[in-house]
Amino acid sequence: MRQYRENLEKIDFDKMMADMEDLANRYAIANNIKEEIIIVLIVYETPTNPCSERKPLQDYFNDHGVECKELDYPINNLSSIKDEPFDF
Repeated sequence: MRQYRENLEKIDFDKMMADMEDLANRYAIANNIKEEIIIVLIVYETPTNPCSERKPLQDYFNDHGVECKELDYPINNLSSIKDEPFDF
């Protein structure tokens, strides 16, 4: 995981954030979305896996002043998920 974190530090954080913000803005304009676009990182591993990239990713963003934590809604609360299909 140390090597993974070292590789994360090679990323130009400010450029990456600017690119993500630009993508979110362009997507909102193209789809006439008035609400704030929230970008979510998805790590396909259990949080209890000791080799999970979750912690280094969270630390990386948090160390750069961007709050990054486990998603609490609605994923962890299955009763809040509607039975309706998602509309893309």
